[in-house]
Amino acid sequence: MQDGSEDERVLLARLHRLIEEGRIRLSLDRRKLSHMDFPLSFESDGNRWIYPIVALTAAGFWQGGIWAGIAIGIAGYIIYQTLGRAYIVRRLDRRIRERGLISVAEWRKIWRFGGVVLTNQDGQTRQGPHESWMGLVRDLAQPFP
Repeated sequence: MQDGSEDERVLLARLHRLIEEGRIRLSLDRRKLSHMDFPLSFESDGNRWIYPIVALTAAGFWQGGIWAGIAIGIAGYIIYQTLGRAYIVRRLDRRIRERGLISVAEWRKIWRFGGVVLTNQDGQTRQGPHESWMGLVRDLAQPFP
C-alpha cells in the first residue's frame, strides 16, 4: 500500500464484506438521518409523501369542510410519521449500503456527519464522527483475497 487512501479503500471494502457476512451490524440513528444536510438524503423521499397528504387535506377542506380537512390532515400526519418515515429510513439505509460503502468519499461524508452506527458481534460499537470505524474493521479483519 502506497498511501493512506489506498488503505482506506481496502478497509472500506472489508467493512462492506463484514456487513454482508453479518459480522458487523450497520444501524442508523434516525435523529441524525432526518437532518436535511445528511449526505445521502434526498428531499424527494419526503416530498413524495408530503405533497399527496397536503393535496388530500386541501381536497378534504374544499369538499367536506373544516372538520373533514382537519381529520384528513391528522390522518396524513400519522401516516407520514409511521409509514413515511419508515420508508425514508429504508431508502436511506439502502443508499448507504449501495453507494456509501462503495465510495470512500461518500463514506467519509457519512461518517463525519454521524448517524451511522457499527456494532460487531462482541457488542463493540463505533459511531461517527468521533470514533474510528477503521479500528473496528482491523480488529475483525482476517486476510481477505
